Amino acid sequence: MGIFSKQSRAKSQQSATTLIAKGCSINGQLRLESDIQVDGNVEGQVHVDKTLVISETGFVSGEIFADRVIVNGQFEGTCHATAIEILNRGSVTGTIYSDNLSIEPGGKFNGVTHSKPEQQVVDLSDAKKKAEG
Repeated sequence: MGIFSKQSRAKSQQSATTLIAKGCSINGQLRLESDIQVDGNVEGQVHVDKTLVISETGFVSGEIFADRVIVNGQFEGTCHATAIEILNRGSVTGTIYSDNLSIEPGGKFNGVTHSKPEQQVVDLSDAKKKAEG
């Protein structure tokens, strides 16, 4: 029996939150199925299936695609989300695509908001009629 027996292996946690610690800088493209909290700096494109939290010490610059975004630090760029919350120490500069935006007293937003684009749905019966017609 070796040191690495099957029983001692740690199982991966699907619901774990990824943390970008204070003092850590990342540049590039991130894709996450879980939540993420940014205490450091992230520059680039971030795709999050769940929630992105930018803490007081956090700074994100670029483009965000997420279900929910909570900003208590700084964000500059374009954000596509189902829900966006700017907390009392949060600052957002740029463009927001969402139908659910909330800003607490003390929170700052400088930019433009747009409704979240509807998913394009094609009615197959209409497409079939056009092809036959």
